[in-house]
Amino acid sequence: MISRLDVVALERLCDRAAGILAQKAHRPGPRRHPGPAPCQAALFTVPHDLRHLETEQIERLTAAFDAWRDAARNAPIRRARERMRLVYLMLRHSGAKLGEVLALNERTDIDLAQATVGFGGTRPEEPSRRVVVPQTFLDEVERFAACPANRALRGELFHLDPGFVRRKLYEQARKAGLPTGRVSPTSLRHSRAVELLRSGVPLPVVQVMLGHSSLVLTSIYCSFSDQDCRRIVNHCVSKESRMKTSARNTFFGAVTSVRKSPLLTEVSLAAQNGFEVISVITNESFERLGLTEGGQVTALVKAPWVLLGKDEQKARTSARNCFPGRVVSIRGDGVAVEIMGLLDGGTPMCALITAESVETLDIKEGDTVWFFFKAFSVILSTE
Repeated sequence: MISRLDVVALERLCDRAAGILAQKAHRPGPRRHPGPAPCQAALFTVPHDLRHLETEQIERLTAAFDAWRDAARNAPIRRARERMRLVYLMLRHSGAKLGEVLALNERTDIDLAQATVGFGGTRPEEPSRRVVVPQTFLDEVERFAACPANRALRGELFHLDPGFVRRKLYEQARKAGLPTGRVSPTSLRHSRAVELLRSGVPLPVVQVMLGHSSLVLTSIYCSFSDQDCRRIVNHCVSKESRMKTSARNTFFGAVTSVRKSPLLTEVSLAAQNGFEVISVITNESFERLGLTEGGQVTALVKAPWVLLGKDEQKARTSARNCFPGRVVSIRGDGVAVEIMGLLDGGTPMCALITAESVETLDIKEGDTVWFFFKAFSVILSTE
């Protein structure tokens, strides 16, 4: 039986391993103790010869797999493509080796309650390591496995031919416009490691998660229990999931200028791929966020707030933010239509408009369009 003192001691140990104590902004009223948050292990530069994808490139590859699945001509083809897409997403989120993913039994190796996947064990009930992955992804796996049409695949959902998986990765990489030779199961594994490190997960925890062995780091590994590793990685994955579900469109960058009026503040930031995003917020929000020129900030824009135009000159509006892009997928229900696009440089963009607007603008996949959104529609976050 674990006592309360043991729990407190374990939390303090994890604080020291992460390198900092949790720091949260003061908010009025009672709140739960959030527990220690992991800090970035260290500032680092990825070796030039290490093949990996940046997060923006991974999002382009994921969008390509989504569009490929949605373009299926019939239900059997869609199911086959969805199966391959789930294998890709498992590689992307778990950082596991291709052989480990293809050997998974979704009925015994996935723990939905804990949002973990077991890898490397000689027996399913005793995996050598458990990896935290996004709950939303595991829900997709569960829905696919539970479909009556997929009954014959139960326990073997991930059992695909390695050569087939590699070919499909290369095909979708080309469609996403990624560099030749950059995408492979190994590069996805490296990409997940880099992504976690940049999110603040300590290096020893990432190495335990990937199942790496090292004589030099053995003593460091011993200072982290399995529970510590899962808790720290789970914090990162949970934060990542919240950021992705709060708004469909995300820009990361640094504040370049600030203009204030008696009531409002205009904030300009230089986002990825050279975009300038402008947001107007209240002075109270500006002070609460603690924004300063040069400071890092995240800009979020919900899909229903994004407008579309086929011609920039004809589509001129009062919206301060206007970016060109290419339509990669169109999905609708007869009333609302989701338009997925890639801006110049590959940044994903999503707009939710009416079906009537799609017909009026005659928007098709592959078209060049302009994405507009007002400065008042941009939400800023410093977390």
